[in-house]
Amino acid sequence: MAPLTVNVRLSGPLAASLGARRSVGMEEGATVYDLLEAIALQAGIDPGDAGSLAAVAGGSFLARSQALTDGDEVDVLVPVAGG
Repeated sequence: MAPLTVNVRLSGPLAASLGARRSVGMEEGATVYDLLEAIALQAGIDPGDAGSLAAVAGGSFLARSQALTDGDEVDVLVPVAGG
């Protein structure tokens, strides 16, 4: 069992492939970027593309370097562009 469990809400194509909600086990000291990489891997996306994903908690974007804590609630978004 991993020391941290992060509860994640997904949207767009991530939700279509993984479901709208999931819990992700992370090692102690994991960062937001580590979480984004884990989600990318689970969705079959190249982990190198995890930088295109965005993480939000409490209405604010999270820095990729921010450490996660057990029980965190994070929304992972796929940015979209339109014209």
